[in-house]
This record gives sequence, C-alpha cells and structure tokens, in this order.
Amino acid sequence: MSERISAPRRSTLLARHDPDEEHDRDALAARARQGMRGLLVERPVRLAADEPAATARFLHLLVEAAGVGLRVYWEGVLDGVPTGPLRHLDPPRENGVPLWAVPPGPLLTVRRGPDFVTVEDVRDPAAPRRSVVPDLPYGQLLRRYAAPTAPRPSDRRHLAELEARHLVLRLGGPDAELCLALPVRFAYARS
Repeated sequence: MSERISAPRRSTLLARHDPDEEHDRDALAARARQGMRGLLVERPVRLAADEPAATARFLHLLVEAAGVGLRVYWEGVLDGVPTGPLRHLDPPRENGVPLWAVPPGPLLTVRRGPDFVTVEDVRDPAAPRRSVVPDLPYGQLLRRYAAPTAPRPSDRRHLAELEARHLVLRLGGPDAELCLALPVRFAYARS
C-alpha cells in the first residue's frame, strides 16, 4: 500500500487592508503565521510623486508584506512614480490584470552579516547582481531608510549611490523629501 504525500497547501485567505491604516512588520508577520495568503486593499490607491508621504507609506507596506510572505492585491495608478525600481513588488491591478508580472518570489533582497550586507537583485533576469557591501555606510543606510524617512544631509552622497542602483527611492521635493529602501528583508520566501 502506498501512501500519497502531498505538499501542504497555503491558504488562499486574504485579509482586508485599508491603505491609510498604519502597519508594522510584526502585525504583518502575525497575519502570515495565522495562515493568511495576502492583503486585499479595499480601495484604489494613487501613488504620486506629488504625494510623497502617502506614496512612501504604501510602498513601505508592499516591501514589508513581501518580507513576511504576504501578497498585496491592490488596484491603483502610478502618477510620476518610476515603475522600474518597483518591479520586485506586487503590482497594481487594472480590472484584475497586473500592470507588470507578479514576482514569483523575492527579487530584491538584503541580508545582514556581521560587518557587511548582501544585496541580491534579480529584477532583471538577464543581469542578476549579488553585491556584498560594507555595513558602514550602506547597510546602515538601508536599515535607516527601511521606513520612509527624511534624508539626513550627511547621508545624501551615499543615498545617491543607492538610488542610482535602484535600492533607494527618493520621493518629494526639498521641503517634503522622503527616502525609502526598496530591498526586501524577508523572513521566509513566499511559495
């Protein structure tokens, strides 16, 4: 007699999420541990260059949700926000159709070592990159700007280097500028 062993199936349950609701990584991780598959954003979202705080807050949700294995299903538009650096995150949907390919798993990740960080970037499958960089200053900057934060004057030069590699997104103008690190710090990969 042979026994059929099947792989455990992940839940298809989605938790409703208001895009204006505050979120934190621990609360998202708790939802994932409860068997939730993802978040269903309840209304269309506008990511706009002229609304840096709201845009950075929602992008932060996308990064943190990816880090704990949750998908984010959302409809919306990108107005003046570059899409290239965001293609490792769950895309907006238009009439249910994603505006870019849904990433199969984490495509831009960061892992911390004792005095270095490793950044793996496979957003462009034709040119995957793995970089090991010193924790000071790059790892510290990726942690400092893991949540939307106004840039410090002393960080600007190194932030510009990270921005050129699409590892940090800068939003807003001089009076309301915010930076957000884009690599996913993941606890486990999504299946």
